[in-house]
Amino acid sequence: MTDIIPAEPTATQPTGAYEVSTDLAAWAGAMGDAMTLAKGLAGTAFVPTHFQGKPADTAVAIMKGAALGLDPVAALESIYVISGKPALYTRSMVALVLARGHEIWTEEADATTVTVKGRRHGSSHVEASTWDTSRVKAAGLDRNRQYTAHPEAMLYARAAADVCRRIAPDVLAGLSYGVEELQEPATEAQATIQRRNNHTPDKRKAENEEGKQ
Repeated sequence: MTDIIPAEPTATQPTGAYEVSTDLAAWAGAMGDAMTLAKGLAGTAFVPTHFQGKPADTAVAIMKGAALGLDPVAALESIYVISGKPALYTRSMVALVLARGHEIWTEEADATTVTVKGRRHGSSHVEASTWDTSRVKAAGLDRNRQYTAHPEAMLYARAAADVCRRIAPDVLAGLSYGVEELQEPATEAQATIQRRNNHTPDKRKAENEEGKQ
């Protein structure tokens, strides 16, 4: 059988067109493999309840996990889809960032205040995030009963997720939301998404440049 050799790029075929097509074909093939695996897993009690009976969601989570370097089972235990938004549990965010050689540590923690700090590998700059009960109230999050039932854990989740996003956004492969953030009541969750969209690296850079003028 004669091998099929791709045609040389022409004026109507951009140089990268073949590479893009090949990448899409590879991605589609990987998605097919993920779906095959997902159909088997989603029908069992072995996966978290939010993926049971949902092979399509399960397949996407497996693919997202692969981008993070997670095996399929670890991906399903780490990723949660809320209102169409895939999110990572904060413990998984921290584990991934630490595994890449970056540093994250808790500076102080109690039921009223948590401060988490972190530093990107090879950098001397330390990022810090503090969440306390007054900040929770100011953000309108005090209606979430989890802040009353598990205040230290929720404050830590907020602060740690902030630091992970700042020092290693590349590690998170686009999964910048923490499960704990999107499990807030709908209005607060929407506000969280809007704040994140308004503070992308490019927008923060532009704001910093304006401040220097």
